[in-house]
Amino acid sequence: MSKIHTGVARQSYSLRRIHRYSWVSLGVCWLIWILNAYDREVVLRLGPTISEHFNLSPDDWGTIATIIMISLAVLDIPGSIWSDRYGTGWKRARFQVPLVLGYTALSFLSGIKALSGSLVSFVAMRIGVNLGTGWGEPVGVSNTAEWWPIERRGFALGAHHTGYPIGALLSGLIASFVLSTFGDDNWRYVFFFSFVFALPLMLFWAWYSTADKIEVLYKNIEHQGMTPPDTVASRRVIQGQGLASFMQILRNRNILLTAGNTLLTQVVYMGVNVVLPAYLHNIGHLSLAAAAGMSIFFTLTGILGQLLWPTLSDIIGRKTTLVICGIWMAASVGAFYFATNMATMVIVQLVFGLVANAVWPIYYAVASDSSPASATSTANGVITTAMFIGGGLSPIVMGWLISLGGGWESLPGYVLCFFFMAGCALLGVFLQLFTRPLDVKMIQGESAST
Repeated sequence: MSKIHTGVARQSYSLRRIHRYSWVSLGVCWLIWILNAYDREVVLRLGPTISEHFNLSPDDWGTIATIIMISLAVLDIPGSIWSDRYGTGWKRARFQVPLVLGYTALSFLSGIKALSGSLVSFVAMRIGVNLGTGWGEPVGVSNTAEWWPIERRGFALGAHHTGYPIGALLSGLIASFVLSTFGDDNWRYVFFFSFVFALPLMLFWAWYSTADKIEVLYKNIEHQGMTPPDTVASRRVIQGQGLASFMQILRNRNILLTAGNTLLTQVVYMGVNVVLPAYLHNIGHLSLAAAAGMSIFFTLTGILGQLLWPTLSDIIGRKTTLVICGIWMAASVGAFYFATNMATMVIVQLVFGLVANAVWPIYYAVASDSSPASATSTANGVITTAMFIGGGLSPIVMGWLISLGGGWESLPGYVLCFFFMAGCALLGVFLQLFTRPLDVKMIQGESAST
């Protein structure tokens, strides 16, 4: 069975020919992704509130946010190897269900003041949540990819990732609602939502994901003239092969350079999430609730961007699309310097949002395209780890730059942040120039060491 590294999408690969099992699985993984995004983003929406509650300086909050966010990277690679070893296709859902229920339940518990009343206990519990959400990302991405034909992988991962800006949007809306309804002292209430929705969803997913459905789906994909994922190769992953697969992934130039690009892009994305609420509260003089609500406008166009750019990458190639998106990101984040009133701030956010979320499914598509079939989740785990390292470093860098510019209420520090982020986006474009475009059919199982 061949593995197609898509650079050109044929008109015959119409979405109307996609089996309903693919659509249902995409819907489930999309909802899981919304919950994942909400749980990790809501802490950033509450940055000014948490800083005031615990009397934190910019450096203090940057350090704490870094500790919480860097935990996202800890279990990605070992967890992905374990996930690949457990099984692909329908089996991966059985791995995913207890993982999602575990981190959403811990998030619920972190909303109980008696358990998270001190700064240390709160940070410890949020680290636990992010260990799970970070681990869950490559598992969810791989699960999505394994229920779709390879020719429409860019669309599927892009549609899946629209859940992230929706989750980020909900984090701002719910944070604003909780603060304005229950008061600033009850900010922990935001953590009660995800588990309530996760429980019925994961019970359904455990029931729905079966070997019979995958068999019917893959036969249908072949009947439609498209290429199903190679689960035969995936079943070759046995005890002791995980490290070898991981080293093979690290020798792949496309995956390694794209991981570097991912790290730099996440510095930008996380930096915007850290800087905007504080900027709107301290420089724009908005209330804590209003700042949380006004910092999420970019998620609106983020949903559109995640449908547009990944689908376009199926047509013009992943590399070309990532270069365009990187230049767009650099220009738009630099334009925050010119956002001197609320109207221009909203406009710049909307322009930035068109690419802010769009690049992640393309990074994962590059990893999935470039990896052996037996190590898809491991390759995605490398991308995720790089992303979370960048996301973990970003808050402490932003806190340091804000302090360097004079502190929370001084404009120059925020300007330094905006231009630093623009530079990171351009450096990511530079790395992408040295990748190889994946626009030819390759034999599945071919070495990933090119």
